[in-house]
Amino acid sequence: MRFFQAMLALFLAFALVASAASAEGRRVILVLDASGSMWGQIGGKPKMQIAKEVVGKVISTWKPEDEIGLVAYGHRKKGACDDIEVLQEPGTLDATSFMAKVSGLAPKGKTPMTQAVRMAAEALKYTEKQATVILVSDGIETCDPNPCAVAEELEKLGVDLTVHTVGFGLDDKGAVDQLKCLAEKTGGVSIIAENASQLEAALNKTVEAKTELAPPTPLPAAPEFNITGHASMAESVEFPSGFDTPVREFYPSISGEKGEWLKTEFYRDMKANIDKDGDYIVKISNDLAKIDVPFSVVAGKPVDLDVSLEAGIVKLKGMLDDKTPTTGDKTTWELLDPSGNWVATKYGPEVAFLANAGSYKIRLKLGTAMVEEDLTITAGKIDERVMTLWAGMIEASAVFSQGGESVPEGATFELRKAEVALDGSHEWIFSEYSAPSRFNVPAGNYLMIVTRDFATASAIVEVKAGALTRVEFNLNAGYLAVTASGARIIVYEAAKSISGERKRVPTEQLEAINKVFTAGTYHLVTRDANDTVLYEKDFEVKPGQRTEGTIP
Repeated sequence: MRFFQAMLALFLAFALVASAASAEGRRVILVLDASGSMWGQIGGKPKMQIAKEVVGKVISTWKPEDEIGLVAYGHRKKGACDDIEVLQEPGTLDATSFMAKVSGLAPKGKTPMTQAVRMAAEALKYTEKQATVILVSDGIETCDPNPCAVAEELEKLGVDLTVHTVGFGLDDKGAVDQLKCLAEKTGGVSIIAENASQLEAALNKTVEAKTELAPPTPLPAAPEFNITGHASMAESVEFPSGFDTPVREFYPSISGEKGEWLKTEFYRDMKANIDKDGDYIVKISNDLAKIDVPFSVVAGKPVDLDVSLEAGIVKLKGMLDDKTPTTGDKTTWELLDPSGNWVATKYGPEVAFLANAGSYKIRLKLGTAMVEEDLTITAGKIDERVMTLWAGMIEASAVFSQGGESVPEGATFELRKAEVALDGSHEWIFSEYSAPSRFNVPAGNYLMIVTRDFATASAIVEVKAGALTRVEFNLNAGYLAVTASGARIIVYEAAKSISGERKRVPTEQLEAINKVFTAGTYHLVTRDANDTVLYEKDFEVKPGQRTEGTIP
């Protein structure tokens, strides 16, 4: 139950921002708690995983005119109050890039949520433009002693800043109070997922906050409900668990088109009230399935909006081979229309799409491995499909010398096709920069090239479907650290060619050099501003060692 409420709370928070969107689109930053407590579980699932899944669902239907950014905290180091990072500046959504950043979060540290909200507000230029921040947190502030004071400051300085807060799995009353204060001081809402009544109360507070800003003209008393309705997946087929919260968005009908948003209602069975006679359109949606239903309100005549979305569900499972399932949030599923146009994206080894009946294409991607199949969704049916990438993984690392120290972050791991092109080159596929680097690729042979500064190693790597191939590259290299006061350093290979010339190493011509070089002897020349040679000196670089010196 708490797992469902947590997911519903996150969904409602995004829905509230969507409901207040202007024609110019939203400007939103999502602030995600990645502190150590996010490893805690709700319904047997880590809270961090819940957040990732819900964000993926929301992002898959994000409107192109809306800007979104991402801030996270507590994801890089333990016990640090400055562990806050703007992972995505506000701008047009690139869903794959955005979700890659979300999926890469691993809970570690403290909860500097107040400063994270401030950083998000500043990224949105809240003193110049309208801005909305959604904070998702599961714990109490552990760095700033007074979140309320900061909220008041932001509200005073901001043009139109609203902070919505979402808490789930909270057992600390102090944390609940902090989240409420951050929201209420900025005119936002605070949703605490402990039971349905609190969720409903939070939504009521949103309405009250709006009316306080712009009190409406009193209207005559209206009946308690004049609109009722039931939404089903298909005729005589109810929505299954996990998809049992359809959304109804109400709009006035202007020449048959939707006007300005009026209100949003949730749940399969709905009771609502519209107190002004006229023509309206209700958009009923659930996941990707949606339908627009026109209706009219006439005084004294109730409206029954029982609707079938004529939708179905496909459950998908990804496999590397016929025995090995895919793992991790980097497994990407793209639903496309018959022409190949994007419809939605979801992430994870197993996902489900609820969509209107019809023909689609489904694409499974993991790294550079991809498979695409035609798909038919049938109204009222739940189908299951397994898709196989016939892929494996390369885990590549590098050392400075055999049995020596590992090469840290900063090396480039390039994956290229093993086949040689007509010009003698190998076509580039992908690059990674972490250590170790991991590549999910179709089974086959590949050329991998590892580079750190001026040292390189390469090898042909065979990948088998469903298998992990570990490769360690020996760069046979060391560091060369040399300074030359007031002169430029130019590096050459010490050995001369048959014509008596030395090959230049393409380093920057600065007063100091501190780079990785392949083991060997190098001839260093210093020149002044007039390009006059001042000094020349040889230095030997040894595998796994650091060579230091000065010129002269």
